[in-house]
Parts: sequence; C-alpha cells; structure tokens
Amino acid sequence: MTARLLEVEGLETEFRTPGGIVKAVRGVSFQVSRGETVGIVGESGSGKSVTALSLMGLVPNPPGRITAGSIRLDGEELTSKSNHEMRLLRGSKIAMVFQDPFSSLNPTMTLGEQVAEPIRLHTGASRKEAKEQVIRLLQAVRIPEPETRFRQYPHQVSGGQRQRIMIAIAFACNPELLIADEPTTALDVTVQAQVLSLMKDMQSRSNAGVVLITHDLGVVAEVCDRVLVMYAGEIVESGTVDQIFHNPLHPYTIGLLKSLPRIDSERHSRLPSIPGQPPDLARLGPGCPFHFRCASNIPNVCSESRPPVAVPELDHTSRCFLYEA
Repeated sequence: MTARLLEVEGLETEFRTPGGIVKAVRGVSFQVSRGETVGIVGESGSGKSVTALSLMGLVPNPPGRITAGSIRLDGEELTSKSNHEMRLLRGSKIAMVFQDPFSSLNPTMTLGEQVAEPIRLHTGASRKEAKEQVIRLLQAVRIPEPETRFRQYPHQVSGGQRQRIMIAIAFACNPELLIADEPTTALDVTVQAQVLSLMKDMQSRSNAGVVLITHDLGVVAEVCDRVLVMYAGEIVESGTVDQIFHNPLHPYTIGLLKSLPRIDSERHSRLPSIPGQPPDLARLGPGCPFHFRCASNIPNVCSESRPPVAVPELDHTSRCFLYEA
C-alpha cells in the first residue's frame, strides 16, 4: 500500500421523494490507498450504490443531492466541481464498472468504438492510434479475436465478454480509482472467477485503488484487503478481511456471516436469517437503525440514541453500544 488515494469524510446524500426526504448515505467516512481493494457490503437499500454514484458525481439532481461531506481524490476535492469538470475526470482519473454491462453499453455502437471513445476524448489520439490501443486492451482483458470483436456490437457477444469490454473501457486511460458496482452479479460462477481475476490483473498493472460493491461475501474474501459493512446508509463496521471474517463485532455483520452457506454445516439444515426488514430511510428514529432486528438490543439504550463509532482493536471499528468505551 502507498499513500491514500481517496479520502471520504462525513458524506451525506439524500433524495427528495413524495414520501419525504430519504437519507440514503449518512455520514460515511473511509479511505482507499493506491493498489488497495476495499469492499462495501450490505443488504439492498443499505446505501452502497448511492455511495458509488456520489463518488462519481452521478447522483441524479433532482431528486438527489450531496448535502454534506468531502470527497478528495489524490488531494483534489470533488464535491465542489462542476458537471463539466467531473466529466473530464470520469474515465481519466476515476472510472466505474456497472452491474449490468448490456444496459451500460450502447447497442448502436461497435464494441471497438465504445472502448476507443474515452481514449480519444482524454488523450486526443487519432482513430488509428485509438484502434491500436483498443486492440491491445482487448488482448489484455483476454477477449479472443480482438480484431473481430472490435467490429461487433454488444448483442453479438456473451455476458462475460460484455463485462470484459466494460473493464477495458474502465481501464482505457489508466484511472487512479476504479469503482466496481456488483460487477459479477449476472455471471455464472466460472465466468465470475475469470472476471475477478482479470480485474486484479488490470489493477496490478496500473496500481489503481478499487472500491468493490457486492452482496457476495465470498467475493470479498477472495479479492478485498479491507471491508466496509453498510446498513441504513451508514458504515456499521469496518476492518481488514481477516478481522471481519474471523472476529466480526457488529450484530449485523455477525448475522450476514451466519447466513452464508458452509461446506461443514449439517446437511439440509436451514440457513439462519436476520429477522425483519431494513428501516424506512425517510422515517429513521433517533436510535440505532438496527435495534429492532438485533438480538443484542439493549433496552432503553439502542432505541434512544445513535451509537458512537468504537475502535475495539487497531483498524477495526464498530458503530454499536456493545463496544462503547
């Protein structure tokens, strides 16, 4: 690891809806170093993807907006930049791989044109120079017959190859930070492993920092260095992969890990689940948002005030009254 690349402090993002103001991201703070992979996990609606969109400056306004906090990329503040300034950064310094490559790729453009677009935009390369770089990129992401694929359209290749194309687009201009939002969700297990291996290989070439958003804790264990566990728009636990998997602190993290299938578990036994549903982010009470689903709930404490961030061990934090100093 080298110096910090990304520093997020007190990030808050909200959406104005007919049902009220939804506080989708609430006081999120974390850092990413060059060459480091940080995983963000949690249930649907926990704020993972909105955090990613906030980093990219892609929160739709209206109805959404960043209301507080700081996002610094290599010391450069992003929250104060205009849409034009952010467009110049996207693809060059910060890039994103989306969950569904088929809906993210333009069906009217060839694959080669789409990979070449950021190269021509950010480097000023000619069509010939851009094509040469694209062919090298397609080879790097292990696309067979790159000359043929260059002329094909998204519907003419498989889902796994479309995701490789998205990775090629993301790394086309050697970004310093890559955000991958559920990049393997729609892929089968074999292709998923190939895509994750490819991402690690491309990351090692550029020494980029990576923020990986996923529901799959198995993916986190395989490729991440640190983990952020999100619930109801905030980080409830953070630590190294070893700390999170071998010594989970927050009751929510413990519940997530218990719900994982294990090869040594009793055959045909039911997997434990976390009871209840995530809270309505437009109507959050004063206490811990997890208290009504928590087996360790402390009466008249967890429901009355927001728990502080405790640091029970080095680089391992938990937002829970169980570890209050």
